[in-house]
Parts: sequence; C-alpha cells; structure tokens
Amino acid sequence: MSLIQYVNSEFEDLLCEKTSSLIIPNVLPESECVAICKKIFSNCKTSSSPGVTSKIGTSLSSYIYEKSQYFSNSEMTNLLIQNLFSELSSPIKKMHDVISKITGKQILTASEKGMSYSDCVIRIHKDGDSVHLHRDNSNFEMPNYDVSQCKNQLSAILYLQTPHSGGDLTLFDKKWCKDDEYMRDPEFGYQSNIVDGATKSSISPVVGNMVILNPNFYHKIESVQGTKHRVSIGFFFAEHSSNNLCAWA
Repeated sequence: MSLIQYVNSEFEDLLCEKTSSLIIPNVLPESECVAICKKIFSNCKTSSSPGVTSKIGTSLSSYIYEKSQYFSNSEMTNLLIQNLFSELSSPIKKMHDVISKITGKQILTASEKGMSYSDCVIRIHKDGDSVHLHRDNSNFEMPNYDVSQCKNQLSAILYLQTPHSGGDLTLFDKKWCKDDEYMRDPEFGYQSNIVDGATKSSISPVVGNMVILNPNFYHKIESVQGTKHRVSIGFFFAEHSSNNLCAWA
C-alpha cells in the first residue's frame, strides 16, 4: 500500500471522528524548512496571540466581530507571506498539493464577495510559550463568515523548526459540545478539568512533517523550552462542495 493510499484510509477515520489526527511525514525536506525559517526570522513584521510571542499572518479567531478589518488585514499579510516565499518553494502550495492528493479534491484559499481569507498563519513559539487547552470550530464561532457553512473542518500544520525540548501537540480523546461552554475560560480556551479522565496522545513537532487535525477534539501545545523556537505554518480547511475544499486561517 502506498503512503497516499494508507493516508486516505486514515483520513476517512479522521472525518468520521474515529481518530483526532494523522501525521504525514516528510512533506518538506529539512533543507527547505531551514531556508524558510531563515526568511521568517529576518522578517520583523510579527504580531502576537494567546500563547504565541510572534506570528505572521491574520487569524480569523481574532476578528470574529470585525469582518472588514479581518479581510483588510488578510490582504496585507497574504502579500507579506507571498513575498516571504517568493524565492522559495511555497510550503502553502506543497500542503495544498498533499491535501488534494489525499482527498481527490481541489483546495483553494476561501474568498467572500471578492475578498480573500487569510492564506495561513506562521507561528513562532519561543522559550516558555504554550497554548492553553482549546478547540477550534468555525461553524459555531464564526456565524457571520461564509466558511462557517462549510462541512468537516480540519486543521493542517506543517512543522518548520523543532525546539530543543517541549512544544508537543497534546490531543485529548474528548470532543467539544455546546454543553462545555460553561467551562470556557474568559481569556482563551477551556478549564483544564474538562478533559479529566480522557485519554491523551502527543505529537512531536518534527521538521518537515504535516499534521492534519480534527480541531473539534480538545488539544493544547506544551511549553517550549530553550532558545531554539518552535516554528509552524498552518491553516484550516473544509468541504466547500462535493469537488472542492476551501482553506483559511
């Protein structure tokens, strides 16, 4: 069985929520990841978000009630990221190509009334950074955006640099439901005891590997330790139609 055939089977389990994630190894060679990171570190136009000291790109979750601002910022950061990759093989295109092979569907960045969604977010987790327990669900959170109508939302993350230690993605075998909202943290995420008793697994941020995650399962990122940063690039994607997928960040 080829890697793609194997992943196809695993992908179906992911859609059916039998599993929370799958790992696709060696999506990008380490040499390309190193070259991309050099470009990223030379770029000073970063912002911050919960658990992330530095990021490049626009996150929809930061603009739930500011639609025009989201699309305006997405236009600017998409150009910034395209320029960042102008002399390199685009990791976004590579990720799209792999997802298309697995699903048999074309994937493009989503658009709405002629405005493009954010292509991706590059996250740079530094020493001491972590991301609290959370889940991602645009169907519930983003009703004012067209992507909220898409089915089977998944998340794709490509690891570009591994930290000295820490930074693992911890996944819990517990899916979010509306009844969980009373345990929501006002700042970000959910109270940690919401996953008490749930089995968990960990995925190390191995350079060049891509993880496809069903983000409706609770997950978090463990604290990064050391001077070598954890660097990843990611976006969400979902079924736009029977033959097409749309992506956004």
